[in-house]
Amino acid sequence: MTTLEMYFLSYIFCYTPAMSDFHALLRDTIPDLPQGSWPLLGEGLWSTIHDLGDGSVLKLVRRNGGLGSGESKHYREAEVLRLLDGLTGRDYRVPRLLGAGRFADAYGFSGPPLAGWLRIEKLPGRALEEGGLYALKSDQRERIGETIGAALAAFHAAGAAHLPAAAKLGRSSLRSLDEALTRIGAPEQRAGIDRLKAMWAAEEGAPVLLHGDVNLANLVIERGAPIGLVDFAEAGTGLPEEDLRHFDNPGPLRDAIFRAYGAVAGRAVDMRRFRMAVAVNAAVSLALGSNAGHPREAMRRVSFLDEALRAAGAAA
Repeated sequence: MTTLEMYFLSYIFCYTPAMSDFHALLRDTIPDLPQGSWPLLGEGLWSTIHDLGDGSVLKLVRRNGGLGSGESKHYREAEVLRLLDGLTGRDYRVPRLLGAGRFADAYGFSGPPLAGWLRIEKLPGRALEEGGLYALKSDQRERIGETIGAALAAFHAAGAAHLPAAAKLGRSSLRSLDEALTRIGAPEQRAGIDRLKAMWAAEEGAPVLLHGDVNLANLVIERGAPIGLVDFAEAGTGLPEEDLRHFDNPGPLRDAIFRAYGAVAGRAVDMRRFRMAVAVNAAVSLALGSNAGHPREAMRRVSFLDEALRAAGAAA
């Protein structure tokens, strides 16, 4: 028997009963969960997502993960999904929240302590992958970019009706910068982030309801269906460009996103605000990565923040 075969046998006989016990505990805590196995669909800094096999997914939110707290992530996502209630347009779709709750005992399960759970409608399709985009022809990438840009612009327009109720979620960029400052100690970087905070606080414009973390992994694509927006744990209010902060790499995809956004919104993307949003993303990236990994990666994150602050006009 090979080492690999022994590994898989140990996985089958040791791991499966543990998962069965875990599922049984969850069924005792969460109402109406189906029997059977729940395949793992994805895992992030804060959560695991399981396919319940009945058109819904179970999202388990950890207490600890990236920046902030699991309780705050759970609260924001549950609140915004209740507020939007499956909001759907021609170009976008938001899943329905089917149930949510907190765990009375965060340590009642094996593994990391859990903050809460959400049962969410499973949208058809699959998440975009950056690697897969590079295998596409340029015109195909542009069409995907146009789909993303149109979906975001339409979502921002429709979300305006929910702004008063969404105010309690807080301003996305200011919250992200405050969270980043809890992990960044270098005086010159902290000073730049403080200047960026002041710029965002002074920025005027018509606010929108923000998804808060629009990246390729949180966009679900299905041919012939509106693009799905998932993972609203960073939702909040702010200016539209804040939802574009992950698209900092120039090229056909970004150009197509901005072009379609402008066409649907009726105004061009404000590039100064966009550069400010990229600087927020750079601060979060440094705070999350800190000095972890290869020293070159740490240097890259510091350089990303320094350059982004300069481009945004927040450098000393």
